[in-house]
Amino acid sequence: MVKVKVDKLERSKVSLSVEAPASVVDAALDKAYKTVVKRVNVPGFRRGKAPRYILERYYGKESLYEEAMKDVLPEQYREAVKEANIEPVDDPEFDEVHFKQGEDLAFKATVYVRPEVKLEDYSDISVPYEVPPVTDGDVSQQMEYLKERMSELLPLEGEQALEAGNFASCHVKGIEGGTFKADIDQDLSYVEVGREYGLVPGLAEALKGMKKGETKEFTGTYPAENAGAKSSKDAEAPEEAGGPKQAEQPRQTRFLVEVKECYRKHVPAEEEFLKNLSRSTMDEVMQDLRSRLTAMRIDSARRQHSDKVEEALLSKATVDVPGVMIERKQEDLYQRFTQRLQEAGTSVEAYLRSTGRTSEDILKDFEKDAERDVKRDLVLDVVSAKEDVKVPEETVNNVVEALARETGKDVQAMKTTLELRGALAGIEQDLLRLEALRQVAARAAQKAGTPLPAGEPRAEAAEAGAAKGVAGEK
Repeated sequence: MVKVKVDKLERSKVSLSVEAPASVVDAALDKAYKTVVKRVNVPGFRRGKAPRYILERYYGKESLYEEAMKDVLPEQYREAVKEANIEPVDDPEFDEVHFKQGEDLAFKATVYVRPEVKLEDYSDISVPYEVPPVTDGDVSQQMEYLKERMSELLPLEGEQALEAGNFASCHVKGIEGGTFKADIDQDLSYVEVGREYGLVPGLAEALKGMKKGETKEFTGTYPAENAGAKSSKDAEAPEEAGGPKQAEQPRQTRFLVEVKECYRKHVPAEEEFLKNLSRSTMDEVMQDLRSRLTAMRIDSARRQHSDKVEEALLSKATVDVPGVMIERKQEDLYQRFTQRLQEAGTSVEAYLRSTGRTSEDILKDFEKDAERDVKRDLVLDVVSAKEDVKVPEETVNNVVEALARETGKDVQAMKTTLELRGALAGIEQDLLRLEALRQVAARAAQKAGTPLPAGEPRAEAAEAGAAKGVAGEK
């Protein structure tokens, strides 16, 4: 049985003074001997047969002690954590270790623990639930978007020249002649004529009047970099003797474009439009769009209402979040960012090269979001415990099934994988947080006189998405 004394330090850090009986030391040394003797060759003895005193003389008594402490310190630390009833959020630092055969074990462990959340009474939170009405103009706009999505690009006939609204597939490369040479030499597909293309400034205008097979040189101008702005280091530095430093000027470069193919946009006529949608009249399409827009507005209103309730809830909480928890969340957000880049067909290295930024810059961008996310989780954990929130096993299973479908795995195999990675408990905890927030949001809407409508059409999708994020973090 360990003896533990807990001393609270700054910012949710504690120091554990731990003592364990001499029998723990003796057992650890005996275990270390049995482990080491099997892997060390001692002259005159078969492997595993050298007596302990011979092994200590050959291998070194201090080395044997170090081997014993590698196991016994973490073991006794875990026992001390249970005894002290604390929840560490980082690995401990051990010091003042007293480890000697025949004597009691003693050491100190310093570690960050889950911070205390001071939460005011939140029963007075009142946030109205408001759904913007769907107007005829909204429906008409969606109709135009739908027609646009159903349009197709057809090759221009004959020797027609490109004009605004047409599209072109072309090859563009940077050439000498400007203040610098652009590093581009690639094919571009379906560039809209007349619509500025940031990667190659001036291309949209240059394509006007060109025909298939033609080439043209043109000048493009990139905007000034950091014009009118200073870095934090610049702001601290004194101005040079010649006066304030001038902002960088726009940069000009030369390009050569070759048109490979020319296209015009074909927007389906009403009959073709209705046939593609399997509808008989435009009124039916309008009604479908209105219903879809209404559902989207309701879903958006729910999310916005939930976000406002969450902000109100966090404003009633005080918590000193340890830096280590923020740093870990920053890493999680950075990993999700790199995954999104990969899903978009690029790499984080390519993104950093194109933006001139570093991974440290991106991590810094996530600092505020990370701190807020950690605080949100800590506060919702307190709320879920206070409200005695429960999540049915069926809900957890639904999330596991959704993850299995997304990854193409067997449901039981997915569940086993999540359990082995320790991610299943994280999913359950995330679902508890979601449910706690829903309950507070429902009361906040009721208190404002605008009760939430029954049912949440996209709740399961939201749960699956949140759970996937938890699973990805583990």
